[in-house]
Amino acid sequence: MKWMCGFICFCILGIGSDAQAGAWTQKAGGSYFKLAANHLDSRGDIDGLGKRIPKTGMGQLRDFNIAAYLEYGLADRLTLVGAAPYKRLTDYRTFATGIAQERRSGFGDLELRLRWLALSRGSLVVSAAVGGKIPLWYGEDVPSRVPLSSKKMDTDYRLLVGQSLYPFPGYWTGEVGYRVRGGVFSNEAFYTLEGGVSVGRFLIKGFVAGIQSFGRCAVQEEVELIGDQNIGKLSPGIIYRVNDRIELSLDLIHVMWGCNTTTGSTFSIGVAVKH
Repeated sequence: MKWMCGFICFCILGIGSDAQAGAWTQKAGGSYFKLAANHLDSRGDIDGLGKRIPKTGMGQLRDFNIAAYLEYGLADRLTLVGAAPYKRLTDYRTFATGIAQERRSGFGDLELRLRWLALSRGSLVVSAAVGGKIPLWYGEDVPSRVPLSSKKMDTDYRLLVGQSLYPFPGYWTGEVGYRVRGGVFSNEAFYTLEGGVSVGRFLIKGFVAGIQSFGRCAVQEEVELIGDQNIGKLSPGIIYRVNDRIELSLDLIHVMWGCNTTTGSTFSIGVAVKH
């Protein structure tokens, strides 16, 4: 199990991740590793009523993170998935007395799950996955406008479906899931639907994704980064295949709707290596 210990040590040493995967599994011994840099600069929120509002105190949130994502084939039908981020969050507020700034850097949550290929019929695949999030940061429990984590363990269950559209050079994949959140936070349902078309060495793709809390989007004095939230995202992207093993990617992830969440667009640039 040296590869598994190595991966966990790699995440703990400081490279992180936040990535989405399709329904397919890796072959035994096969792997897919992606490293991405992500940047968000936001001056607005969506409040508990779903209304877009400026951040408190003419605020500005900057979120820069380095994200690592790995899939490793334990067997032909069973894949280990791991992901973790290293974050740098900065919150600015403007007051009559000047500008207040809070900055926090460190690890987010380590995600680990197992994905099992339940059905493969022609070009259609169906998989199931179970896993969760493990906090990598347990700093002092002080009030913060830019928390790195809820510092609670979550568990989630997923059903994934995907299909190649060959001979048309395209695909689609989607997932639905249920997350049991730790602490005082309400459980969530989530979904993703993605599709893409290949044009030469380029893959043009996009996805829509959402989170629906089973709690209430309470109207509160200030929108927080972690809590009971609804979020809807839309993301166009493009992948360039350098060769059979290396890919470069560029994505724009935009928050379209929700409640008690930050608005804005995240720009992401990444490199992936397949083996």
